[in-house]
Amino acid sequence: MNQTRIGSGHEYLRLTAEAADGGPPQFLLAELRLHGLSASVEVSHHYATGFADLAEFFQRHADDWRGWDGVRTWESIEGELKIEASHRYAHVQLRVTLQRFRHDWGNDGWTATGDLTIEPGEQLSRAAEEIKFLTG
Repeated sequence: MNQTRIGSGHEYLRLTAEAADGGPPQFLLAELRLHGLSASVEVSHHYATGFADLAEFFQRHADDWRGWDGVRTWESIEGELKIEASHRYAHVQLRVTLQRFRHDWGNDGWTATGDLTIEPGEQLSRAAEEIKFLTG
């Protein structure tokens, strides 16, 4: 079992993968922990690319550590995990949304959203490298 933790202290997004038959993971467990909030959901891989786009999303931010304009978004193929990244005040702000869908008897599931602030240098580079290893 491999995992990475993005954030610091008691506030973080943890991604955990178990490779099936030694190959790349088909699912990630995404856990969002913030003061007063704890949520987790299983995230499905893209059938053609796996989680390569997630690794590229974080690498792009590590490469652009000095900043970028606007908000960049990554969303899993089934919408269980969405990450919006912006560069503000010399930090990277991640808005993380976890969703679990249940379409039965009027119960549509749940959504949890929270913000994480990380350092654009070493902390972001480490996250990009760990996600590449985790999803490779």
